[in-house]
Amino acid sequence: MLYMKKYLLIITLLFLSGCENNQIKTVIQQGLDSQNPTGETGICFTVGEVDYPYTSHEVTGELDERGYNRFIVRNNTLNKRLALFSQLGLLSEQPAVDKDGKPTGFYHYDLTELGEKYRYFYHNNKQIFCFGRVIVDSIASKQESLTSLDKMLVNVGYKFHVEGEIPEWAKSPLLNSIGMMKLSKNSDSIDWNDGYSSQFFFRQKDNSLEIAIGIIPNIYGT
Repeated sequence: MLYMKKYLLIITLLFLSGCENNQIKTVIQQGLDSQNPTGETGICFTVGEVDYPYTSHEVTGELDERGYNRFIVRNNTLNKRLALFSQLGLLSEQPAVDKDGKPTGFYHYDLTELGEKYRYFYHNNKQIFCFGRVIVDSIASKQESLTSLDKMLVNVGYKFHVEGEIPEWAKSPLLNSIGMMKLSKNSDSIDWNDGYSSQFFFRQKDNSLEIAIGIIPNIYGT
């Protein structure tokens, strides 16, 4: 009898977990779709705050006690991304020269026809390249931890695939260098039918979930 009670309890918990997962899927899907009414900005890659035509340059300045200067880091990141997106064909790249016609080590960048097709803007006028619509397939994991404010934070991992056009440039393993998450192994092409992302919720006293900081868009390199 005790065994049966434990068995029924396990079945009940699994059923409740399944219901919650379906609710989470719905909430995330609706949130992602509301951010992407055209179905063309589900996946995005950040370039930075830049207007074209643009010439790369060096930024110098004092470093703090940790050897850090955010303006230097931001500029170096922008220069690397400009070079990367030129390799993918979204930007043109021409060597910059000084008044004597000698190379400066920097480059002139402009949007190509391909870049114009996929260019969008995000928060603080950051330029991004985007495509497709994210479809949430399943809830892969849930990790709960107590915050300093005595709230239970739930990190929900979910699997997804991308619906709509997936351009060739978006499959390039070069994009692994943007953001903290590797999108493919080694030099393999990125498979957007096997995506993974996460969303934060707060666990309420009645055990329900509330979105913690809004629906997080799938933008790499923010």
